[in-house]
Amino acid sequence: MWQYPPRRILVAVDFGQASERALRVASALAARHGSAVTALHAETLEVPPYFTHDQLNEVERHRRQARREAQRYLEAFVHASAPAATALLMDGPAPEAVLATAAGHDLLVLGTHGRKGPSRWWMGSVAERAVRDSPVPALVVRAEPQPTPGAQVFARPVAVAGPEPGGEADRYARALAASFGGEVAEKTVSSLSDLTCDPGASLVVVATGRHHGGGWFGDTAERLVRACALPMLFVPNRS
Repeated sequence: MWQYPPRRILVAVDFGQASERALRVASALAARHGSAVTALHAETLEVPPYFTHDQLNEVERHRRQARREAQRYLEAFVHASAPAATALLMDGPAPEAVLATAAGHDLLVLGTHGRKGPSRWWMGSVAERAVRDSPVPALVVRAEPQPTPGAQVFARPVAVAGPEPGGEADRYARALAASFGGEVAEKTVSSLSDLTCDPGASLVVVATGRHHGGGWFGDTAERLVRACALPMLFVPNRS
């Protein structure tokens, strides 16, 4: 069961600028609360089914070498923005690896490009899956023209969107505001048309209802990820 303050924070990275910001934001939370941060990158190596035994052995040899190099690159990328984080490289489809690993953490942080088409992969599609299916709160950020301190996400008023006041999103937003000296600008919505990106906030906190596709607004969260330039925190029910 996830909690706030988060004890364990997972950051999904794809080596882009949005991932750098996600690492800075996670580090700010970790510094405030003493949380452990793990940065995860996952990839799948597809091997043609017609390869011979010798070809498979050669592929495996190259895969091991490439994995060692990828691990070193991942560590360098992660530690440039989050020196205390642990870098974790996994084999497998990125969305599945991220969601499975997130289940053992209290918060998932990831970047998104907000694009359509092939350029959405890696991080665009992962972010959209995360806001729909993550069993823990998922904080989605975009790249910035100029890097800013991670704590700045929590420095200005936090807007809360949800079907009713006093829920998990409201409590999470108030806890964040208390931790960073901000304030909550509560915005309870009555219909999907009210769920928009609030330009006066530094972070939009959204109640997603039950996870695994059972959220109160269905695919609206995914559309919001593509359209809203602000960082967004999607909070599922713990029940």
